[in-house]
Amino acid sequence: MQIHEFKTEKEWLDFRKQHVCASDMPIILGEAKWKLPDGRVKTPFLLWQEKLGLFDLSCDNVATRYGKSMEEPARQAYNAMIFDKMTPAVITNKKYPNFMASLDGLSVTRDRAVEIKNANAHDHALAKEGKVPKKYYAQLQTQLLVTELPMIDYFSMHQGEGIIVPVERNDDYIELIKKKGNAFWELVLDLKEPEMTDDDYVERNDAWGVIAKGLWDIKEEIKGLEKEKKRLEQLLKEESFGCNSRHGNYRFTVVRAKGGIDYSSIPELEHVNLEKYRKPQITKWLLNFKTKLGEK
Repeated sequence: MQIHEFKTEKEWLDFRKQHVCASDMPIILGEAKWKLPDGRVKTPFLLWQEKLGLFDLSCDNVATRYGKSMEEPARQAYNAMIFDKMTPAVITNKKYPNFMASLDGLSVTRDRAVEIKNANAHDHALAKEGKVPKKYYAQLQTQLLVTELPMIDYFSMHQGEGIIVPVERNDDYIELIKKKGNAFWELVLDLKEPEMTDDDYVERNDAWGVIAKGLWDIKEEIKGLEKEKKRLEQLLKEESFGCNSRHGNYRFTVVRAKGGIDYSSIPELEHVNLEKYRKPQITKWLLNFKTKLGEK
């Protein structure tokens, strides 16, 4: 494993955008629904946008600020319980270059790691039973992937009480993490959007719905007119027998133009990166009507 150090928080945040982080995996696998400041749930699509720098989706609220402020006291409490000193560390591994892990604690000998959570009452009760909340399991297993350790401690802190839950490495689950994490990163590199879910949409009021219905009805009417337009065009072509034709003030003219260039067939461009010649991004809005689950 390799440990990275950063001079500023911005350097660390930029480094996160270049990797699949351990805390990203619960989102990619759909096992956690973290709320954003605007009320949306953080989905693979929004995470994809964050990695590309399209939006700043960092969560800054009372809960996250409290968690950050309490992390060091919790780490000190954990250190006292295990009679060792653990320090934060950002880790990567050459075997798994797409992944990184921000550990809340790593021992000097690099053979023990901990993930600290200032937990709510429900999650802390699970820790007392020796269980890890499902929303954190993928994060812990990704940390085990990157560190290659056989086990990691999950430390739950609540109202001054600390509970240590040892979490063993799950190789089958880690294979899933590698598969899904690498697939997500390919989408980032290829600029291909992940499939969106209902959580990627903000529910609006009835006034918005009236506007959407009005637009939808017009689009459907236009669609019907386009279908009729194509039918009449085809019929007129057949009745023109390949010749420019007229009747009274109506004129039907054959117009021919050069075809577009197939750049993929040009040998000289085979190894040329054409991305730097791409025009600025075009933003489009598409209105769909969803009648049932999975149908657009």
